[in-house]
Formats: sequence, C-alpha cells, structure tokens
Amino acid sequence: MKIRALIKTLTVTLSALIVSGCSEYGDFTQEQICRASVAAIKGKSPSIMIVDKRVVEAETELDIFHISYKRPDDGKKWHYRCKVDKTRAVWSQGKDGRWRDQAQDPTVRFEIEGDEIKINETFPDGSASFDVTYNIYMLGGKS
Repeated sequence: MKIRALIKTLTVTLSALIVSGCSEYGDFTQEQICRASVAAIKGKSPSIMIVDKRVVEAETELDIFHISYKRPDDGKKWHYRCKVDKTRAVWSQGKDGRWRDQAQDPTVRFEIEGDEIKINETFPDGSASFDVTYNIYMLGGKS
C-alpha cells in the first residue's frame, strides 16, 4: 500500500512540475508579444521597440507594457501601451490614450508556432490589413 501511495504522490508532483514549466505562449513572453504587435501595427522593426516599464492593471490583473521607439528618420519618440488578452494584443497610443478594444477598432491577434509569432490585424468589416511574422530571435530570443 505504501508503494502505491508513493507512486501516486510522485505522479501528481511530476505532473505539476511539467505543467508549471509550460507557458501558454510557448517560449514567447508577453513583453515579446507586445513588442512584436506594436512593431507590426506601426510597420517598424521590433528591434527598436523598448519596454519602458511594466505595470499591472488593477481591474483585469493583466500586465501592461509601456513601449516606446524613436522614429529612425527624424528621431521623434512615440509611446504606446500594450496588454495581452488570450490571443489578442490590445494597444493604446500615448501614455494615457484609449484602448483599441471597441467594435470600431481593428483587432490585433497573434498565433505562435514554434519559434515564430504571426501578427494579424483585422478591420471591423472583416478585411485583413496585414500578416507579419517574426522569429523569436528578432525579439531577443528565448527567455
């Protein structure tokens, strides 16, 4: 009897360890997903996207990433906020701009397959603006 109890305990413990090591976003972090999403939306390289800070939104408990980049041609600095909600990246322009999550706003979705993330923006009428794919190494590599 003691052996059965031991095996059962080990099985439960190992299962918990395996599950805790898996991310719902594979090897990508939410920060990388946000950097990739803002880069795709703005047509810029993800390498110039800088995360200035991360805060937790009180009402949803989602991480909010404050992202900025300097436009290469004139050096002007642009600011955005981004949060990951399941398979969507929701963003706002500026430090206090409105979230682009209303019916009239385009929807930004992402799909992760192995080392690649595909960003897709779809307009309210159902038409797609773009599909952009980045390799995880373009976003700083695996964490």
